[in-house]
Amino acid sequence: MHIRALRTTFLFLTISLGLIFAMGCMQLSAEEQKAEHLKRGQAYLEEEKYREALIEYKNVVQIDPNDADSHYQLAQIHMKLGERSNLQEAFSALSRTVELDPTIQDAQLKLGEFYLMARKSGKAREKAEIFLASAPQDPKGHILRGRSLIIEKEFDQGIVELRKSIELDPENVQIYMDMARAYMGMNKYEEAVSALNEGLAKKPNSTELILALGDLYLVSGKVKDAELQYQEGLKRDPKNEQVNLKLARYYQVLRQWDKAEAAYRHLVEQNPFSESALISLADYYVYIGKRDKALPEYIQAAQLDNESQIGEQKLIVFYLDNGNLGESEPRIEQLLAKNTNDPMGRAFFGRAQVMKGNVDEGIASLREALKEEPSLGVAHYYLGLAYVAKSDVVQGIQELTEAVKLAPRMPEARTALAGLRLVEGSTDLAIEQAQAAFRLNPRNLAAVRILAQAYLQKGDTTKAKRVYEAILKNVSTDANSHYRLGLIAQRDKDLKGALTHFEEALKGSPEFVQPLSQIAAIHLAQGQPTEARERVKKQIDAVPDNPMLHNLLGGLWMQSKKMDQAEQSFKKAISLSDALQVSYMNLAELYRRTNRIDAAVAEFEKVLQKNPDSIPAHMMLGMIAETQDDVPGAKVHYEAILTINEKFAPAANNLAWILAEEGDQLDVALSYAQTAREQNPNDPNIADTLGWIYYKKNAHLKASRLLQEAVGKLQDNPVIHYHLGMVHMKRGEENEAQKEFKTALKISDNFPGADEVRKMLNEL
Repeated sequence: MHIRALRTTFLFLTISLGLIFAMGCMQLSAEEQKAEHLKRGQAYLEEEKYREALIEYKNVVQIDPNDADSHYQLAQIHMKLGERSNLQEAFSALSRTVELDPTIQDAQLKLGEFYLMARKSGKAREKAEIFLASAPQDPKGHILRGRSLIIEKEFDQGIVELRKSIELDPENVQIYMDMARAYMGMNKYEEAVSALNEGLAKKPNSTELILALGDLYLVSGKVKDAELQYQEGLKRDPKNEQVNLKLARYYQVLRQWDKAEAAYRHLVEQNPFSESALISLADYYVYIGKRDKALPEYIQAAQLDNESQIGEQKLIVFYLDNGNLGESEPRIEQLLAKNTNDPMGRAFFGRAQVMKGNVDEGIASLREALKEEPSLGVAHYYLGLAYVAKSDVVQGIQELTEAVKLAPRMPEARTALAGLRLVEGSTDLAIEQAQAAFRLNPRNLAAVRILAQAYLQKGDTTKAKRVYEAILKNVSTDANSHYRLGLIAQRDKDLKGALTHFEEALKGSPEFVQPLSQIAAIHLAQGQPTEARERVKKQIDAVPDNPMLHNLLGGLWMQSKKMDQAEQSFKKAISLSDALQVSYMNLAELYRRTNRIDAAVAEFEKVLQKNPDSIPAHMMLGMIAETQDDVPGAKVHYEAILTINEKFAPAANNLAWILAEEGDQLDVALSYAQTAREQNPNDPNIADTLGWIYYKKNAHLKASRLLQEAVGKLQDNPVIHYHLGMVHMKRGEENEAQKEFKTALKISDNFPGADEVRKMLNEL
């Protein structure tokens, strides 16, 4: 036979056998198919392959929706899988089970326990009574009924039920702990201790009871007794993770950092291959700010050969929090390769995209994660940060509020929310969130700074000062606290104290320009311009490549009418950072004052002849054109810059301002301003531009937040006070508007908008 004929025959046989097999399957009755699925499901359960078993039992109830036993088996599988979505499915399966067959006692009991977790005590008690009707001597029914009564604050009746369960099952340590909680609910401390000791008399080696007694001592203020109790638990069972963790966290709460670290290390030494132990130690190091020590522990946890992804996820979070995309992105890719729709993987991917500047792509990915898992607190947190990157404070607050609701013990989310509330101007809400973040981690410096700043914004200088001084007790070199205390001292006319704090701020952070600027301002106020310049020069010697220091020196030279030296300083600042808008503005103003506009234009045009893509030359020509009211000429240069670099913030900001003032392209202006804000999120000039555009678009809440931010950073700029006053007027806040208008005129009576301010004040 030819080879071709052989292949044809083989193909025919294969197809025939396949058809015969398929026909055989088709001929199986529904009952036989159900039996096959049950058989395979049971086999998977015996092998502890729960996901595979889940599929088989789902097939069973699809064939026979009225099979109560299979619904119950489904519920138990979901409970073994244990994820949030599984628990929801377990509840549904239990409800269906008792609906089909109320005599399945364990299903009634487990459904009652679900109701108890949901604090639906009435329904839980109802299930307990159904269970007890057929099994009055089963202690589990009395426990459920007792707990339900205790939730309803029927403590005496609840304790009676728990006593019944102890008589039936005196070895169950959980009952003694429930009784202790009931007595504490009645403020009967001695009876609570007695209940736990009664349990220990029955089970003297029970670490659960030993720890429960320690906890009782701790909440009652008997701190030393609590420590002895936890140490006793460690003696009984030195490898027990729960006992080790309890002692470590006890020291952590009391801020006994060395003892806490030793306890966490002991936990890992006793359990070197435990993912949870390694993560606990790493989390502690992050908590106390020793991130370099945390990394090896996270890496080791991620390398353990187990099915858990927690160690890997913790490591990715660590890398993302440290801005290390090089290490985090390959791990995120591996996570998504296993499951494209993995909610945590999508959340991590979204966060990474936002960090790379792909904000819209990041938001889309985070939305996908939340579609899969709506209750994922970390995804809401990352989404809040994404909206912050887009300057959308309203959406940012909404997402961070949801994150805090779903994950109330996430200090990062509370800190971020506190910061946004501060930007929004809601100082009381900022204080509330900052305090909550601080309670979760007393070493959370960012939260404490927000707390102090919120007190300052609220006008409570005394509390702000107290918080900054508390920071310095723990971190004596904290530059920001010294700077803020310097401002407070300056406000109180304590110039010696102010100078001391400003100098300390510079010791802690030599590139911190604001305290140096205040030192120079004090010297100028005392008639000492030479001393002001010399102090700035000294700082430049220490940090020669900081453009802001050169810009500050240029301003001091210009105040002394030393224009050549001022020009040299401004040009040096621009050479160090061609995106430093304030230096361009100062240089343009210098040329205006010295009537050297034409010479300056000629100079920068020569630069463009040699290099048409010179951004500094285009920028200077654009700004000079603006000073000469040559708006079309300015636009030409700014547009040229954005053709060279579409994200160059100073040009995007200035072009946005021009378009906003022209008024007929507000959406285009908004787009440019948002681009500038994404590149320089802390620049108050950009915040002012963006806020003014929102004002013109009648988005007054957004405008208010941005302009308040700008005023906070540029308090001596009359135009920004004028802009904020106009927003207050539109919002019907006339007192606040009047205050801003008066401040603007006090700073200068001749600025763009001054005439309108006077008119508005007259009307008010």
